[in-house]
Amino acid sequence: MNKIIWVRSKCSDYYRFISKVQYLNINILDIKYENNYVYLKIDNKYLEKLNKYLVSYKFRVVNVTGIYKVIELLKKNYIFVICLFIGVILFLVFSNMIVKINIIHENKEIREIIANELDEYGIKVLSFKKSYDELDEIRQEILDKYPDKLDWMEFDVDGQVINVRVEERIITDTSKSDKVCDLVATKSGVINDLLVSEGEVKVNINDYVREGDTLVSGVITYNEEDKRYTCASGRVYATTWYTASVSIPLEYYEYEETGNKKYNIVWEVDDNKKSILKNRFTNFNSSLKNIFHIFDFNLYLETQNETEKIVKTYTEEEAINVGINKAISSIEITLGEFDEIIDKKVLKKYVNNSTMDMEVFIIVKELISAEKEVVIESNKEGN
Repeated sequence: MNKIIWVRSKCSDYYRFISKVQYLNINILDIKYENNYVYLKIDNKYLEKLNKYLVSYKFRVVNVTGIYKVIELLKKNYIFVICLFIGVILFLVFSNMIVKINIIHENKEIREIIANELDEYGIKVLSFKKSYDELDEIRQEILDKYPDKLDWMEFDVDGQVINVRVEERIITDTSKSDKVCDLVATKSGVINDLLVSEGEVKVNINDYVREGDTLVSGVITYNEEDKRYTCASGRVYATTWYTASVSIPLEYYEYEETGNKKYNIVWEVDDNKKSILKNRFTNFNSSLKNIFHIFDFNLYLETQNETEKIVKTYTEEEAINVGINKAISSIEITLGEFDEIIDKKVLKKYVNNSTMDMEVFIIVKELISAEKEVVIESNKEGN
């Protein structure tokens, strides 16, 4: 394939210049004249002849056309092309990697079993995703390995996230067939949900119960006679109430960037970072950009944005919202996995020495059932 180029030469007599070029039997594909410069579009093979026979003119290649132009551009921008190529490769690699695994089940033991099995099969964070057929085969092998614990399992691949949904197999344990137990209330409240799988329910929705009341009995009766004994199981939820007292300072501090910047060099070995220059800001936000890495050694360019301490004051509405959130946080610490806050209300609030003191009333949907073993006395009549 011929290499077509544009060459430029300065000349004062346009027609004389063209006649000299044509005398050399050079095929001119296109020609332009601009500001005492002549531009010729020719085959690259004629460039040597021009330089040899028209020595009084200086010829300079100003453009290359066709595939050769692309090649020239690639040569000039090879660093960008290499970075782009590496970027595409990294994108393809990382887009096919797992960044998060969610095992969806309330039982911690089941979650740990699944997590260990996935790890054995190489399904872990920063590993490559497997095909649908591979996942289905792994799913079946895990189910076959734990027939007494797992009833159903499913992989749901959402981009770089894998969600694993699993159902536990409930098998009656004959070794515990003699155990009789009730579900009793661990605290007072109003019943709002009953999820009972075994036992005789003793309460209804909207019933008020006190701590220690029997919610589900392990003694199954019929016509006021005990017919069967079991261990009651399930979950009973009730509406419970809490009151939290909080104190919120009306003045608070925030750090805002001043716009002043400084730079530093930071080196790191074995996760220990040290700055080469002394920090010249008292307060600042720092960001690091890796500029060199080899084995366990890293070199960073640190950008330090100076900050200053600003004193601010809450409005009454802001202070109330902060107080409510603080009260909720204090209550959430005491709640279990299945409990949830369903409402809240400020009962009292008053300002005292630049602080706002509040009482917050919080309503919770809470799991209140707990297993309690029942001792059944044996009938000894006739012995």
